[in-house]
This record gives sequence, structure tokens and C-alpha cells, in this order.
Amino acid sequence: MQSWKRRRFLLHFILLPSFLSNCATSTSPTTVSITVNVFAAHQDSSVDMLKSIAGEFMKENPNIRVVFSAPGATYEELMKIKMASNDMPDVFSTHGWAKRRYGRFLADLRDQPWVNNLSPTIKDDVTDENGKVYVLPIDQDKIGLTYNADILHEYGIAVPSTYDEFLLACKTIKDKSHGQVVPVYIGGADGWPIGQFFNSLSTPLLISPQQNYKDALLNGTFDWSKYTPLAEKFLQLRQSGYLNEDVLTTTYTDSVKAFAQGKVAFVFYGTYLITDATKINPNLHGGLMPIPSIVPGDLPTFARGERITWGVWKDSPHPAEAKKFVAFYARREHVARVAESDKLPPGLNGVDVNLGDVGTYFQKYSQTPVFPFFDRVYLPSGMFQVLNKNGQHLLAGAITPSQFSDHVSDEYKRLKASGSS
Repeated sequence: MQSWKRRRFLLHFILLPSFLSNCATSTSPTTVSITVNVFAAHQDSSVDMLKSIAGEFMKENPNIRVVFSAPGATYEELMKIKMASNDMPDVFSTHGWAKRRYGRFLADLRDQPWVNNLSPTIKDDVTDENGKVYVLPIDQDKIGLTYNADILHEYGIAVPSTYDEFLLACKTIKDKSHGQVVPVYIGGADGWPIGQFFNSLSTPLLISPQQNYKDALLNGTFDWSKYTPLAEKFLQLRQSGYLNEDVLTTTYTDSVKAFAQGKVAFVFYGTYLITDATKINPNLHGGLMPIPSIVPGDLPTFARGERITWGVWKDSPHPAEAKKFVAFYARREHVARVAESDKLPPGLNGVDVNLGDVGTYFQKYSQTPVFPFFDRVYLPSGMFQVLNKNGQHLLAGAITPSQFSDHVSDEYKRLKASGSS
């Protein structure tokens, strides 16, 4: 027994120099020495663009390995787990919540060279009054409704500016197409497209009118029965036959296909859907319109906020490399690639972008009022999922519009009391 132990000791002693030599080799400048973990929130074609740029970064920085993850629909749940355990990715997307949800986990990027080029139209969303810069906004969301311009032209429909005009357009499309064109298509199985409907129309119902409920929503005194009309409008789309019948089983991908095939007039998605749809049908003419007003006397609006961002975890073991990765995306050519892919304005000044036909719509509506996304200002974190879930239940017939508002009210109060920001 003693002899066997001695032989094992000698074997280890003999192999040790070789082992140490291998370790030294693995940290040589010509091989990967640092790994940067990156989490992307998006589910559309922009993920491929972001991955492609990450690959170029690694070619330019061969000593840095990027592990790029895009978990799709599970992103938020995974990030909640990571926040709870304080084990965040080195670089991650904030999908609209840089300051309120992720702010305490993000490093201050104010010392980065690209900060002086922040677009004034997105700056307030990614900085605070103390000067902290939370993320790099590669492009900036500007959401209205996306529509098939050929369909509106075919049926002689002017772009609606009020919700009543929108419903009349839906009726005309349904009648004149004999049901072959769906007026409004929502991929409700994904959940978030339903939330998009409520998030978009909450502003013209509650915020943009001269008589509004901004203060009541912020201080927690809002009477949620005033939200019931929006649930009624959503259900009305279904009952009037203006919504795709399979709304609860279809996805964003199904929306893209139907839109590309000319079977859909309006969608509550951003212009990124046009990018995805034109890959299927290059002859498609997609249009962008403001969100119709609801209250008489009010104007149509757009919603704005973060789209594609990169932030750096404040406790990252590799902060220099993580910031270097983010700065790579801030190069003009990379900002332009991402913005053009999403058909959205860039988040940095001094970047020339070709947004194609969509660019003419941004110019046309350049004076249209723009408001921050409703949930990112007036609702506690976690409420978007509440809108999704209860919207699904509403369409399924499990709850009424008034019950919808009651459930939203209960969750609003619960999350507000729990300190969710």
C-alpha cells in the first residue's frame, strides 16, 4: 500500500512541470484569456445582426471570448433569477428598463467616448439627473402602428388619426376583402404583443389628453375602473371580427408571415416587423402611422424608449473588456447597421442611416408628439406581464373587461406596495 502511494506521488511530481507549462500556454497573448458573457433580450432578426458584430469584435480582439446568449421569451425570467442571486452577465440588454429595473446593477458609463454623441431624444431614458449613463442606446424605439400601405391604397383608406377612424378602416377592410384580409393581427401566444396593444393605447386614453391621469398613476390614487374602456375596445376587435381568429395560438413569427403575404392591414408592432417581413416579400410596402387619439380634441402620438441597448454589470470581473465590447457597438458603422436593420433612428448623433421607405414616415411625422412608453413611467416593474396575461384571459372569455381592470388594479397596488420600480 505504501509503495503504491509513493508511486502516485512520484507520478504527480513528474507530471507537475508539464501541467504548469500547459497553464502558461493557455494564458499566452495569442489565445483566449478572458470570457465576456453577453445576454440579449430580443427575439427578432436583430439578434443575428448583434451576433455578427460580436463575431467581428472577437476577430479584432482574439484574447477576448464572447459567449452570446439570446434566450428569447425566457429572458426576463432568467434575468430575475440572476438579479436575485447578484450573478449578472458582464453585458446585457435592458429592454426599456435601464434605469428603473436594472439601474442598481449597471456600471456608470459616463467616461466612455461615445457618451458625447448621445441623441437628445433618447438621452433622458438612459441617464439620470446626477449624470450617470446607464447603457449604450444603439437605436431608439419609436412606436406607432405598422400597416400595409398597399392594402390601404387598394381600399381607398386614409391613414386613421382617431380610434373611431381606425375602427371604420377595419370595417372597410373586412367588408371589401370579404374576410380575406385581417384588419388587425396579433400573435397572442407570445403574450407581449397583447401587452403592446394596451401599452400603446394607454397613453391616448390616460396621458396625452389635456385632462389626464399622470399624477394619479404616479402617486397610486388612480381609479382603475377608468381603464375598463380600453379592455372593452380590445374585446370589441375580437367580437367585430377585426382580429385574427387564432390570436391566442399565433406568434410574432406568424404575424410576420401573414403581413408579408398581404393578409394583414394593421399590426401593433414596431418597424422591425417590416424588416422581417420584407425578407419574405421584398415587394412589400410597409407604412408607419402614429397611435390614433381616443379622447376628442387630442392629437395622435408616438411612443418612445429604449430599443437595443448594452449595459455593463457593475460587478463584472472583466469591466474593461465588457466596456470595450460595448464601445465596439458604438462605432458609427455598427450603429448604422443595427438602426437600419430595425428601421429605427440611431441612438447616437452623427450616424448616417438609410431607413428606406420608413425614413419618409419619420420625416412626415417629425412634429407628432412623442411620449415615453406608458408602462416604463407609470407602472411598477412587472405590470407589462400582467397586461399580457389578463389580455389573454379576456380574449379567452375567462374574465370580463371590468374584471380585467380589477385584476390590473390589484397587481398594480401589490407591486407598488412591494417597492417594484
